[in-house]
Amino acid sequence: MALILAYRERGLTRDITIKDAAGDTIVPGKNDQVRVMIGRQGDDMLLTVSSDAPTANGSTLTKATATTANRLRLDAQDLVFSQGTYTMFIDYFDVADANEWKNIDRQVFVLEESENINA
Repeated sequence: MALILAYRERGLTRDITIKDAAGDTIVPGKNDQVRVMIGRQGDDMLLTVSSDAPTANGSTLTKATATTANRLRLDAQDLVFSQGTYTMFIDYFDVADANEWKNIDRQVFVLEESENINA
């Protein structure tokens, strides 16, 4: 588990590696999907980004290839919820394996207030 620090109304780009139980890197297939959800367990998620389509504000999750990791890019306009500590859930949908979403990792996601850099 890692700590991901982000700032309100500032974009963030992060590479995400998906590994199986043996520690081998998984490269999603053509019809597989990856998604990231930020929120608190038991509450509605504050932000969901899927490799299927960008958010309305332009946040994207690009699936990995043989030479690149999954790349999460959060747009500043999607990082407008209250500052605090949340969980980042990373899920994987493998169409060849039971056609269901599987939670593969959780990260600590801290959203802090942006400092005024022009002061």
